[in-house]
Amino acid sequence: MSESNGEGHRARRRAVRSAGPPVEENATGGVRTVVAKDPAAATETGVADGGTSSVAAEPEVSSASAPVTDDSSVDAAKVSVTKTDAEPDSEATPAEPEGNKRRGVPRVLAAAAAALLVVALVAGAVVSVVATHATHERDQRRAEYVETARQAIVNLTTIRADTAKQDIDRILSLASGEFKTEFDGRVDPFTSIVQQAKVVSSGEIVEAALESDDDRSGRVLVAAKQTLTNAGQAEPQTRYYRFRVTVSRGDSGLSVSNVEFVA
Repeated sequence: MSESNGEGHRARRRAVRSAGPPVEENATGGVRTVVAKDPAAATETGVADGGTSSVAAEPEVSSASAPVTDDSSVDAAKVSVTKTDAEPDSEATPAEPEGNKRRGVPRVLAAAAAALLVVALVAGAVVSVVATHATHERDQRRAEYVETARQAIVNLTTIRADTAKQDIDRILSLASGEFKTEFDGRVDPFTSIVQQAKVVSSGEIVEAALESDDDRSGRVLVAAKQTLTNAGQAEPQTRYYRFRVTVSRGDSGLSVSNVEFVA
């Protein structure tokens, strides 16, 4: 009887060993608990030596003595890592979208082009104002040269016996340089001749045009007509002259420095 019990006990032990870890007997000798690596051997019950044996499933553990890790802590760590990866730092500066960068470049270029256009317009306006002012000054200077030359020729071709002294003084008021020198020492003799001949002449400008000019002087071509009467002629005579008049700018203003007859 004992041998048969022993054989049955060993057979059951071999069966349990093939399904899982070795059988452990509790201290009482009445109950045996077998922990199986294979989950398929979920529960196995048997009675040996009048006791109860049970087989419980246990996850497979490596034969090496690896530290046991609590599943709950592992899951918490995974959730923490997932949350950290999914939720960016609120203090971090969000990256600018690529589309905004691409749209920003044309805006910058447009702003730069607009600024350059404004600068060009302002510069153009300034240049235009300066050019207009320079043109106005030049035109005014030329007009003054022509007007001075016209007046000098009118004075030179207009003289009367009864106002000879005043007429000569009017000619000298615009004279300078070589033209004025021609009258030096001749004013009195010229006045006497005009008075004795009872000369009456009046001058008229036919045309006048600027030949050349600069800031200091200008040359003006003047065509004039003179109507002359004297004691020896019963009928008035008309004479035409062409002059080249040099007008100079001095400290006292504009004056005629030279008068030449032009054929």
